[in-house]
Amino acid sequence: MNFRFLKKPLILASIVVALGSCSNFELVDDPNQDPYKLAIPLVNTTIKMKDVNDLIKQGNSSLRIDTDGKVTALYKGEVIRQDADAIFPAYPFILPFPLTNTTTAVALPLSNSYLIKNAIFKDTKIKFGFRHATTQDVSIKMKINEVSKGGQVFEKTYDLKYNGISPIVYTTDEFPLDGWDYKSNSNKMTFEYEAKLADGSIVKLDQAAMLYDSIKFKYIDGYLGYHTFGIDGSVIDVSLFDKWKSGKFNFEDPKISLSVESNFGLPVRSKINTLSLTSISGNTVNLESQYVTEGINFNYPLFSEIGQVKTTEFYFDKTNSNIKQIFNEKTKSIAYDIDAVVNPDKDTLNKGFITSTSYFVVNVSVEVPLHGSVEDLVIQDTIDFNEFDALPKEVKSAILKVETTNDFPSDISIEAIPVDDNFVPTGVKIDVLVLKAGTLGSNNKTVSPGVNLVTKPFTGSELDQLKRTKKLIILGKMNTVGSNTQKPLWIYQDYGVGIKMGMNIEYK
Repeated sequence: MNFRFLKKPLILASIVVALGSCSNFELVDDPNQDPYKLAIPLVNTTIKMKDVNDLIKQGNSSLRIDTDGKVTALYKGEVIRQDADAIFPAYPFILPFPLTNTTTAVALPLSNSYLIKNAIFKDTKIKFGFRHATTQDVSIKMKINEVSKGGQVFEKTYDLKYNGISPIVYTTDEFPLDGWDYKSNSNKMTFEYEAKLADGSIVKLDQAAMLYDSIKFKYIDGYLGYHTFGIDGSVIDVSLFDKWKSGKFNFEDPKISLSVESNFGLPVRSKINTLSLTSISGNTVNLESQYVTEGINFNYPLFSEIGQVKTTEFYFDKTNSNIKQIFNEKTKSIAYDIDAVVNPDKDTLNKGFITSTSYFVVNVSVEVPLHGSVEDLVIQDTIDFNEFDALPKEVKSAILKVETTNDFPSDISIEAIPVDDNFVPTGVKIDVLVLKAGTLGSNNKTVSPGVNLVTKPFTGSELDQLKRTKKLIILGKMNTVGSNTQKPLWIYQDYGVGIKMGMNIEYK
């Protein structure tokens, strides 16, 4: 039997899984008795919280076991990633840029809020075009004052040969600037050329132009602007209360966590557009916190830490928000939409850096430490249960025996209503299964399990009703010890339930 865990409160869920671990009937004749008396094992299983994690690791749900054995339920949202292109994309050049004078300053295609001090080119190629009406060869020396490599300023010489046709038109090959440095205080590149004719005279060309394929950088630093880049929103399905029918929860410290990794070397602050919780009744409430209003500053590497990744862990919890009050109203889902604001204080003296491998990762999740209380909690679920199909018609009577052990600090009662495939009750009555709470020690952890034994005889028409049972509608009710005073108790990894179920039958 398969169950989607965390679709029900965890303690009752573990019991339902245990009920689902039923074996097939195995009839063993005893020819020395008449009528034959058979012992049929149905269930003999124990499931601990530490075993549950492997069953529920699906979708966005999991359990975390702390070093002291305490259990926390986790619901993860999408991992959101932004790379360097989100802040500093490549800038393509579509048309040649005219160099109207022998010295021409060309502004980089940046926002006015940027001031790039230093950069290293990557995947960038440059070429030049020249035109001059002359009947002599022309030698052109081209410099870019802000571009250098190994301390040597960019300088290239091009020869325009006169071949009897005037004007001379010449386009250079592309030259890769990969690894060349850029240094400036003005976001400009200054192109300076000297054109000399064969007779030694200096001239101004009739036309000169330069063209980049695109401008990309391996590294940049300076003031990199005040701007916002979006992080797509998402919804986290909590699903902890899906099977809830009635009763009160009181989780002590539910949390929404933001985990941020960044190796952008500049200040970034969250801008929370939406962070709202929707209950199982459909009521939506916004999370209230000064950190929703003011944002969260994320850690980032310094210039001495280029290449390092800095991590920020932040929790919206009961100390800084209203999450406890609204979460205990049975949150079904959490919607979030978060932007990242670069240089949020607009301090133009704040120098930062970006590399081509810089990235920004945000992970949003919900953490529910299983620490609290429940009062008169009632849940409902349905499980397949056709183990009585194999009862032969010769069976005259049967006695069902159920023995339970319970480590949880909760009194649990389970009512099973047998139904057929159409969910019509078969009419058979099964006594309420009671699981007594484990005995609490001085540290509020159970030290011994509660034990209970139930027997139920079946004769006549009830046996026929058993055979028609295909499903069990399970109604579970739970009260933690001291729930009337909302006494908070932890769930530990070694808590579990044990169920032994068998049937003694007589047949001819």
